Amino acid sequence: MTETSHRQPRIVMPLRRSAGAVSSREGATIEGGAALLAKVVLAGTLPLFAQIFYYLNEYPPPYLLSKAWPFLTLPLAFYGIARLKLPLRFLYLAVLAYVIGFTPLMSIIQLGNDFIGALSTTIKAWPFSYYFSLSALLALLSVPAHSVRKICLGYGAATFILMILIFLAAPASWYGENPEDSKLLLYDLERGYRVYMPMFFGMILLFWMGRSFVLKRNPVFLLGVLLAFVPLFLIYKQRTAIGAAALVVAYGMTMSLAPRVRRLVLGAGLVALAAGAIAIAAKSGLFSTVPKAVLADGLGDSLTVRSNSLRLAFGFLGDDPMRWLFGVGATTRFSSTTINDIFGNGQFYISDLGWIGVLFEYGATGVLLLASLHIWCFVMVFRFTDRSGDPFFLALSDYILFIIASSSVYSVMFTPGELAVTTALAVYLHRRRNEPAPRRPVPKARVRLGKRPGSGAVVVHGRVG
Repeated sequence: MTETSHRQPRIVMPLRRSAGAVSSREGATIEGGAALLAKVVLAGTLPLFAQIFYYLNEYPPPYLLSKAWPFLTLPLAFYGIARLKLPLRFLYLAVLAYVIGFTPLMSIIQLGNDFIGALSTTIKAWPFSYYFSLSALLALLSVPAHSVRKICLGYGAATFILMILIFLAAPASWYGENPEDSKLLLYDLERGYRVYMPMFFGMILLFWMGRSFVLKRNPVFLLGVLLAFVPLFLIYKQRTAIGAAALVVAYGMTMSLAPRVRRLVLGAGLVALAAGAIAIAAKSGLFSTVPKAVLADGLGDSLTVRSNSLRLAFGFLGDDPMRWLFGVGATTRFSSTTINDIFGNGQFYISDLGWIGVLFEYGATGVLLLASLHIWCFVMVFRFTDRSGDPFFLALSDYILFIIASSSVYSVMFTPGELAVTTALAVYLHRRRNEPAPRRPVPKARVRLGKRPGSGAVVVHGRVG
């Protein structure tokens, strides 16, 4: 009798897995209650990832939860960094290391921040980590692509509906003139009453309708695009965002056309763009001798505030090469000494200076890192959408272009989570689209052995089932 050795089964856990890649025993075959729970979890957390409540300080519970969300999801981010083969992960990590690790030191040196105050300025940069944490959540939940699309578009429709209802129902006493007191309901003499609605999902819906109109040749989507711009002009009233959205919708619709028609439309668009640039230059006084004060009154108070902020920013950078190269960091309204205290001026808004604001806070090094990240994210998602007929996938690419187009005025550090979420969704949907279909289980054969009567032959009797 021989002695047999019994070995313990060894479990091997792979160090890497693709974002969105699931085995045949995981989320690709989740059904029933588990699938419903996964969709509910994604629907409940996606607005927090998209920074919908990040600046709505008049609603403390979702506002505070949104501020804490990057830290609550750190385990997911660590999982995404360690276990998922995410494209551009090293570039995202480099940006995070710079804006969270290095820039606070510059604020201590240049602005006199204490250690706690310097760390508090990094809160707005932490949402870059959503690229890893949301990718990990999507991979673990394995929500089908069509469900992800429905959730995002559903939130987009809800954005426009809520904006209209709030504008119609909110009394004038709810609106605030100071942005520090109210972020959602604002009033100023130039634009009147307006609802500064978080538009992440709303813009994705708008770009999806523009793409769908051309790809599906359905005029209902064109009507939806036109109707969506009505509340944007009458209620939202953010001119830079509306202008960038119009350009991106036109770009998306043009790029979805047949090649010959596309070239004709692009030629006409370039002519219109040149005419618009000349008109803007004329209004800005480039071809006129109108006094600057008259021009400033015609263009609105926001231009005056931005001009003042630019003057203060360049004056503080001065001729110090360290400030130009690495920036000076930032302060918060809770810091012992704020930027406004240093300047002696309460009308300094760094988030309204676009890339100049990024240069002020993070220096030329930060500008190079952040510009590279945005450009490569767009290039990567654009490659994913090559020859794609999915309007939603294309709308995600359009949204990254929208972020870049509006960054001339709005700092890319205002809501960095939007880029991270859009990229994570695009990577996940790309992997889901290209993953092999689950194999059907091979039927087992039931076999029994027997002998033919009167002979020594062995007969095999079997059936499949």
